[in-house]
Amino acid sequence: MSNPIDYSLEHIHVYCSDMAATERWFVSGMGAELVKHMEIKGSPATELHMGGVRLLLRGPRAGEVLGAGGTGRCGFDHLGILVKDMDATVVELKRRGVEFEMEPQPLDAVTRMAFVRGPDALRIELLERA
Repeated sequence: MSNPIDYSLEHIHVYCSDMAATERWFVSGMGAELVKHMEIKGSPATELHMGGVRLLLRGPRAGEVLGAGGTGRCGFDHLGILVKDMDATVVELKRRGVEFEMEPQPLDAVTRMAFVRGPDALRIELLERA
């Protein structure tokens, strides 16, 4: 049975309590490319590109408090990124000061996985497939 909807990922939107810290983490820590700063419906925003994916970071609107104890949410559950060389990626990310929530481990016979943690408890899963 074929899927009647043709999906393709357009962007991932991340709500941030501290836009500058989150942007720095993605650019300096994860190697994302800064595309532009902008405004989205009254809130500050940043467009980044990472691994062929468009990431939109969005800060709080006037009077809005994002994150723990606030009126709105922050972040997302996790983002999965496929890497070619898990060991080399781990070494480089640690060199850049990125914190690992879970060190690399087998997921199944052909896949290894690890999790890194960013600002606002953002979780990024790294996957390597043989």
